[in-house]
Amino acid sequence: MNTAASKKRVSRKAKKNITAYVLLSVPILWWCAFFLFAFVRAVYFSFTDLRFDVDLISSFNFDNYIRLFGDATFGKAFLNTFIWTVVMTVANNLLGLIFAFLIFKMARGRKIFLTLLFWPTLVSAVIGSEITKLVFNPSDTGIMNSIITACGGSPLGWYNDPDIALLTLMILPTLLGFSTQMMIYYVALMGVPKTYIEAARLETSSGFRIFLKVYVPLIKNAMTYNLLISLIGNLKVIAPMQLVSIDGKGGPLDSTVTVMLYLYNKGITGYEMGYACAVGVIITLVILLFGGLQLKLMGKGVDYE
Repeated sequence: MNTAASKKRVSRKAKKNITAYVLLSVPILWWCAFFLFAFVRAVYFSFTDLRFDVDLISSFNFDNYIRLFGDATFGKAFLNTFIWTVVMTVANNLLGLIFAFLIFKMARGRKIFLTLLFWPTLVSAVIGSEITKLVFNPSDTGIMNSIITACGGSPLGWYNDPDIALLTLMILPTLLGFSTQMMIYYVALMGVPKTYIEAARLETSSGFRIFLKVYVPLIKNAMTYNLLISLIGNLKVIAPMQLVSIDGKGGPLDSTVTVMLYLYNKGITGYEMGYACAVGVIITLVILLFGGLQLKLMGKGVDYE
């Protein structure tokens, strides 16, 4: 009897596993076709002089990578991408966590404030870029320059000034780009067991200490996810630089060029596909390295049970 019952349990478990594998096979096949295959091809082409046609490849060597690490523009693009990634990742997650906690502590009106603060997520990159152009127009009639002039200051060049162009592009995404992180943190805060908070209140009456010592460790899973997604998304940023910069190529003086925009400029408009593939391979490896490092630093997730 025990043997028969054991066989039935094994059979049921096997059927569940088969169902899971079948369901997972679709996204895995999709991933293999549209990412893995494409990445392998890109790695191959990164060692070639591919421009327009695969049939015109005439060499296979490390020239693209040698050129890449001696390319001053790529170095500038990498630095800009690094600055953008650090600032945006920290700012969006910090603001997202703060607003999520403030809304979580509200007795009434949570849904209203969640809706109001989440709406910027629905704004496309094109519209966001147009808003940036409108608000930070470098002319004397621009909104911010009009305010500065009215206060007795001098108009600024904003995204036309190489010294502050990258900073200008950061302002709107910083103020409106934390919505997704906020929602994830809010859901995580809602899942924190109330018994933990009640126990903490017996030890201290400081709300900040309870937040830092109880809430933060218990939403570690959400923090890990948000930081990882933010890291990957910011390392691949291209839209603000391409849509707002004066030449659409990361100007002025490459002050807003990022790695992905540099890849686009070389591969799509410059027709240096082999070189662009080398740029893509490098940024992919950087994403994997930073992502793995971030997961290592965050450690194991939290289990309430």
